[in-house]
Formats: sequence, C-alpha cells, structure tokens
Amino acid sequence: MDTGRPFPKKSANIGDNVDRISKLPDEALCHILSFLTTKQAVSTSILSKRWEHVWTLTPNLDFSDQFSYKFAEDYSNCTTVFSSLKDYVDRVLFYHGGSIVRKFHLQCITKDASPNIYAWVCAVLACNVQELIVETSFCNSQPLPWRVFTCKTLVVLRINGMFVLDLPTNICFPCLKILSLAHVVYVDDVSMHKLFSSCPILEDLAIVRQGWDGVQIMNISVPSLKRLSISSHYFAGCKYKTEIKTPFLEYIEFKDSSLTNSSMSVSSSLVEARIDGRCSSEFLNGISQVKVLVLSGDAMSSLNYVRDSTMPTFQNLTKLMLYVSEFINWEPLPDFLNSSPKLEVLVFPEARLVVPKENGRGFRGFYWHSPEMEPECLLSSLKTIEINNFVGMPGEIYLAEYLLQYAEVLEMMTIRGYNFSGRPRMQKKLEALRNEIIDFARDSSD
Repeated sequence: MDTGRPFPKKSANIGDNVDRISKLPDEALCHILSFLTTKQAVSTSILSKRWEHVWTLTPNLDFSDQFSYKFAEDYSNCTTVFSSLKDYVDRVLFYHGGSIVRKFHLQCITKDASPNIYAWVCAVLACNVQELIVETSFCNSQPLPWRVFTCKTLVVLRINGMFVLDLPTNICFPCLKILSLAHVVYVDDVSMHKLFSSCPILEDLAIVRQGWDGVQIMNISVPSLKRLSISSHYFAGCKYKTEIKTPFLEYIEFKDSSLTNSSMSVSSSLVEARIDGRCSSEFLNGISQVKVLVLSGDAMSSLNYVRDSTMPTFQNLTKLMLYVSEFINWEPLPDFLNSSPKLEVLVFPEARLVVPKENGRGFRGFYWHSPEMEPECLLSSLKTIEINNFVGMPGEIYLAEYLLQYAEVLEMMTIRGYNFSGRPRMQKKLEALRNEIIDFARDSSD
C-alpha cells in the first residue's frame, strides 16, 4: 500500500557495535549489577577501565555460592579452601570501602572461620547493612559482635550456626522485621526473652532449637508478630516449656519432637496453623480461632489422649488437613468433626489414610468409629472432601461411605487410588471398589 510517504533512511550506526551500557551513570550500572551474584559482579571489572571499580558500589554482597560446595566435596582440603575464601572476602570488602551494603550473605563450612566471621560482620555493620545472613557449620561455639544487637538499620537478620548470643545490656532493633535463629546458643532463658522483646516491629520469627541451646522456658511475647515458625529437637529425657503470647499472629508452624509443655494465648487473627509433633489440649485451645489447620501424623497420634471433653471448639475452622503415622488409629477424627461446626474442606493429603507394614506386605489397619450424632459441619457446611492414596481397606470404605451419606451439602469428593501399577490384581480390585463407592454416592443422592 502506497502511503505517499518515503520510508526513513537507516542510520549509519545501526549494526555497529556500540557500548551504550557503559555510558550509563554509576547508579544505573549498580542497579544492574545488583541482580548478579557477587562473583559475577566482580568479574565485570575486567571488561574495561569504565567497569574496573563499578562493582565496588553494588549494595549486595553474597559469599554463599562459590565456596560452600568446595568445602562439602573435600573436607580434607578445608584449610586451603578457606584460605581462598578469606582472601576473596577480604579483597572484596577492602575495595568495597565504606559503600552502603543492603544485603550481606556469608556461608562457610569450617571451624577456622570464627575470628574472620567476627571481623567481616563488624565491617558490614558499619555500612548500614539492612539484611544480614550468616551461616556456618562444623565450627566451635563463637560469639557475635555486640554491634549486631544495636544495629538500627537491620531489617532482616538470619543466623545459622553455633553462635553464642551473649547480649549487651542495651539491645535495639528499631527496624527489624524478620528474624531467624537456627542452632544458636543462648546464655539463659532471660537472654532469649530479652532479645525478642527488643524488636518492637518484628513480624516474622523462625527458631530452630537444640537440646543444648541453654534455654528451658522459651517465652515468646511479641505483640507485632504475624508469622512464627518453631522447630525443636531435644535430647531424650529433656523437659522444656514453651509459652507463646502473640495477639496478632496470622501464621504458626510448630514442630516439637519431645513431650514439652506448650501453651499459646488465643489469637483471633490466626489464619493458618501447621502442627508437626506432640500436641496438647492446652496448645489446641490457644489456636482454636484458626481458619486452616494442618496436623501431622505424630500430632494426630498424640491427640488420641485428647478426647471430646477436652477438645476445643474451632468456630472459625474452614479447612482441615490430616496426615497419618504408623501408630495412628484415627480416633480423634470424629472429635474434630464435632468440634468444627463451619468446616468446608476436609483433606487427607498424599500421606494416605493407611501406611504400609514394615515387611512391605499389606497395610496397617484403619480403624475409626463414627460419631453417635452427625456433626454439624456435615449437615450444613462441608462442601469438599479429598482422599489421597486410597487403598480400599474396609475402614477406608466405611469412612468414604459415611461422609457421602451424611454430608448433606457436599459438592465434590475426590478419591485418588494408591498406585498398584505393579500389582494388576490389586489395581483391578481398587477399580471395582471405586465403582462401588460411585454407585453408593448415586444411591445416597437419590
């Protein structure tokens, strides 16, 4: 089509190799380099004189990618590898000077690192660091600089390793929103409580504890907290206590491998709770306002001792996910149905309803007793049921048929069969059971 207008002539520079990126201001180049690893950013210094020192202005310093794998591959060569790491970090920090550091991530696997980690952390604390991540393993107990606990610019602090939290008299974290402590050593119970109470706007707290961490009563009282994750691994026979007071908590993940006493103040804002390990009636009372509840097989087993008389009412619970362990007999299931009047979604996840026996022949029994009266949620709210790895044992069939018969507002039930692809007879039997359940569902609807 003739538009009556000539096409513009091509520029003589099109196709020429023009380095327009190098002409950008330092601020733009720094922003580009911030998306690269520290190793990649440093390597740009060989491009030209223009790039020689640009990387020293990058706000992110990450020393976690290039040396950790070498440590893991050859422990006998740790000293040599760490010497290379030390020279590299020292050189980067020296050339970086006093430029602002937004994020500092250090990971090293050797006990020789203790004094160097102390010095490196002190160096970046002087650069108004906002996110500090330090991870070590295979190292002796070591202190952290006191300046960490008075750093007013920190927004994210993640410490993983046997660092001794010998706290100064005055702690101040005015900007800290995310705190993660794994395998650290506390001086005593008071030091842990003092640390948490010095974070006035803390929103996300993750703790991984060991039996030797120096704390017997873990007291978490943080009004601003929204997310909490606790994983405790104790030695046999250890007795500990956990007290949680977080009135605005929205999410909690709690994993406890011991018979500790755990209590939690009721939080009306709680949306989701994931419990893995021992669970007490007192702790259930503390999370009774939750909307989504996920219980591991160990948690379900421990609840065999929590009968209907002590089970709290979950007035806001709309979704319940129940896992299985080899010791479970599903006796708490009717109690949960009776205690969840607004339940809409019931899920038995990939862990299946039953578990294989140790010899690999057959499955452990599935036993449960239906409630004397139909739970309120079956009559008025339960709309979705999902059962995974269905084997076809009598107890499973009884449960599926019971739910189909009495869930009056049920909209969808999904049953995924166990994979018997290598056992044709069992696969055929499972398919027949599936058809029987479908027929039962049709009869129930009629």
